[in-house]
Parts: sequence; C-alpha cells; structure tokens
Amino acid sequence: MSVLTLNGLFATTLLLALHGAAGTSPEPLPQELLALRETLQRTEKLSARFTQTRHLAALRDALVTEGTLDYQKGGRLVWRTLPPAESELVLDGQHATISYPGMGAAQSVDFSSEPGMGRVFETIRAVLQADLDRLLPLFRLTVERKEPLSISLSPRSEELGRTLRRIRLVFDRSLRLVRVVLTEPDGDSTEISFRDHNVQTATR
Repeated sequence: MSVLTLNGLFATTLLLALHGAAGTSPEPLPQELLALRETLQRTEKLSARFTQTRHLAALRDALVTEGTLDYQKGGRLVWRTLPPAESELVLDGQHATISYPGMGAAQSVDFSSEPGMGRVFETIRAVLQADLDRLLPLFRLTVERKEPLSISLSPRSEELGRTLRRIRLVFDRSLRLVRVVLTEPDGDSTEISFRDHNVQTATR
C-alpha cells in the first residue's frame, strides 16, 4: 500500500511517524493549553469540511483538494477527499481502510500485524485531532498566540528535522482547529483549512 498517494498531509506524517512512536512527553503540557485538552476530551463527535493546498517547490501551481473530516470519540476518524482525487481513509481502533471509489480499489491494514503502519496512522490521527499529548514526545511546543490560540511544533530530533521543519496548528475562539500547516525543509508545504464545524460535546 502506498500511503504517499493519499496526498501531502499523509506523505508528511508518514515520514514523521517512521521516526518513532509517541512515548512519554519530556515535560507537562503548558498551563495555557489545559483548556484545549479539556475541550478535546469532552468532544464526542466532530465533522468539518476542509481545503488542502499542497505547495511543491518544484511546481508553480499548487495542488488543491477538497473533502470532509468526521471524528467520533473512541478513535474512529474518516477523511474523505472529493472528486476528482476521490479517496477515503477510515481509522477505526486497530484498523485502517483506504479506498479509491473511482478505481474500485480498497485495502485494509491491521495494526496488530503491521505495527509500523499503525504508528503512521496513529500519527495522522494525532495531527488531525490536535492530540498534543501524543505529539509532544516528538516535538517542542511554542505558543505563538494565546487568543485565538496558535501553536507551533518543531522536531526534537535532528533526524526528524531533516524531513519536517514545523507543524503549525491554529484554532478559533471556541478552540476548534481551523488550520494546519506542515512545512518541510526542502520548501514543500501542506496547508489544510477547516470550516463548517459541527461539534457534539459531553456535558460536564
């Protein structure tokens, strides 16, 4: 299976995940991000539309795709890319399924038998859910702006820094993720903008 065909986000997180699984964070989450953690923990379901723009240093024109994201607490995440680059990625527990409806092709991965792929998809899920507890073992975190919240993540290791320069996560005043920017050392970058959020949260 080629994860690289899914688009820039997954190509970048593939490189990221192959440098190691998330372990224990070397420092606690900053105080100003505790509200974000609480909001994420209370989220039961979330859906949104996205526009992904992939900038390649070797190309003048950007590669733009549209789609939808659906998340359900417990780990189920569905990332759909609309035609003409139609595809669907479903992460559910210890399984991932990638399908290409236009080609009539699909493939499933069982993480228990392919732990390397499991790390890849868990990292994808962590980025899309802004799961800082999973990302902090790999990245140093900087709060760029407190309100509305904007943070950046830079690689802790030199090895990871050779494939990924920075991840930037931008939130609105309701702490909904509205923008992800992944920047690579060679000048390539991927920007994902989220809109039309529908969030269901658990009562306190």
